[in-house]
Amino acid sequence: MFAYQGKKAFEVRNIHPSVQYYQLLDQQLHGCEGGLKQAMCYIRQAFMIHNPKFSHMYMELAVMLLSDMEVLSDMLHQLHGVDDRYYDESNDDTPAFEIIAPCHQSTEKEEKHHVNNDLTACVMRDMDFEKKRVLLYEKLYHTVKEDKEAQRAFSYLRKRGEEAYKILQNILTILSTHQEGKDFGLGDSHNAFDLDTGNYFDKPNPYFINPGDIEKED
Repeated sequence: MFAYQGKKAFEVRNIHPSVQYYQLLDQQLHGCEGGLKQAMCYIRQAFMIHNPKFSHMYMELAVMLLSDMEVLSDMLHQLHGVDDRYYDESNDDTPAFEIIAPCHQSTEKEEKHHVNNDLTACVMRDMDFEKKRVLLYEKLYHTVKEDKEAQRAFSYLRKRGEEAYKILQNILTILSTHQEGKDFGLGDSHNAFDLDTGNYFDKPNPYFINPGDIEKED
């Protein structure tokens, strides 16, 4: 199911090293940390959802976001301006160590992503994440106006965030339409007793036994 292709979806080209822009990405994005956490959240949700269509859409979101973090990591390396050695932020022995502090280390309590088995609430939370991501990339696009290649990369990442938002909107539309069908008795009758697809109008009229009738028979 999983495969990694060497060719990247977007090539980051010739971004000029800049302590200022590197620190800006550190402060605004905290490196790739937030995106990687959200990608793992998408994968978790894809595994938990017992619906092939939604599961596929969430896995698509996860792959898109992992690809975006690969682009962002390339930007960070080029802005950092060091050689191709492994760069460990927690044990930095590069020449730029005295100038550039390690990226932000989050001390915040980990957020719980799964909300009471409510897929609609989950989708809305994910939409909020993607909306914030798009707005932030838009802000960074205008901030790094002196570096056209950095602008090109942020423009790409912004569009990817917009695509992800549309996928989540599609999931929410499907869920909303399905719920409205249940509310107005438009569900499939052959699933009348399915807690997920059935509704009140599909269920047969219950048959009530009068206790008095039982006593008369005795």
